Amino acid sequence: MACGSFTRRTDRTEEAAVVAGDTGNRIDSQDMFGGEVPPEVLRFFEQADPPPEVRAFIRETINEMRSEEARQAQFVSDVSHEIRTPLTAIRGAAETLLEGDVPEQMQQRFLDQIIKECDRLTRLANDLLTLQRAEGENMELTRINLRAIADNCALLMQGLVEERGVNLTVVGEAPDVMGNADALNQILVNLIENASRFAGEGGHVRVEIACNEGHSVIAVKDDGPGFGDESPEHLFDRFYRADQSRARFKGSGNSGLGLAIVKALAEAMGGTVQAANLAGHGAVFIVAIPSLPPENWKDTAPCAHLSESLRESILNVGE
Repeated sequence: MACGSFTRRTDRTEEAAVVAGDTGNRIDSQDMFGGEVPPEVLRFFEQADPPPEVRAFIRETINEMRSEEARQAQFVSDVSHEIRTPLTAIRGAAETLLEGDVPEQMQQRFLDQIIKECDRLTRLANDLLTLQRAEGENMELTRINLRAIADNCALLMQGLVEERGVNLTVVGEAPDVMGNADALNQILVNLIENASRFAGEGGHVRVEIACNEGHSVIAVKDDGPGFGDESPEHLFDRFYRADQSRARFKGSGNSGLGLAIVKALAEAMGGTVQAANLAGHGAVFIVAIPSLPPENWKDTAPCAHLSESLRESILNVGE
């Protein structure tokens, strides 16, 4: 019975291939319709004889669906891995303690490990929730001054960057934007944390607020090692695993979602984010959001023009 059902489904899949034209570009009806195709649907496509541009559109749509399905499957696999790793560590430590006869000093080490891995799971859960909200909800936007946000984040992160022996500076100004204060704070916290991690002791992190071609820009740059020859757009993939590039953001204490969150939040505010290696050494992450005119039409919006080196970095992305 099962075999017969499979045969009928396969036959209908073959019949549906007429939509794509020749056999070299067949469209799998199961991909298109999510399962067995009703006979009336097959008859419709057979009779319609769609033109080449329609066939091309259908093929493109199905390819996009396949890519999204693969992306979601990979995401689930990655999340499972990220959860399994700390759970394994927690279980191992707990089982060792349950066995008894563990010196008191070692007991404390195992308990510290359990707490550390629980914190790691909490960060992952929080980052997953932030990402889901950024990608799935309409964000409330208000008029925001980027320099005020940057100054606030610099104050918030000062303790961390000083602990790492990194010098943090904020310069420039730009017209206001329609944005969300919490989202912009999250973006800057993520980028400053990332930059300070790879600037290293004695390094520098510079947050530059500027305007460029009708956009207000936040550029966070460091003088660390950069991200090598990796394609910049992949840096924003969730759990991206390139040895050098994603390792910039996947270091100890991070969930691997930091840059994906930055991208999702920027796009939710109508903005964009780019990454580039700087000439010589270092990397820069640039968030651009459409500028607003001054509240008083008689005023001139503050604007520090983007430095030549950063403009060149933007132009070189993707080359």
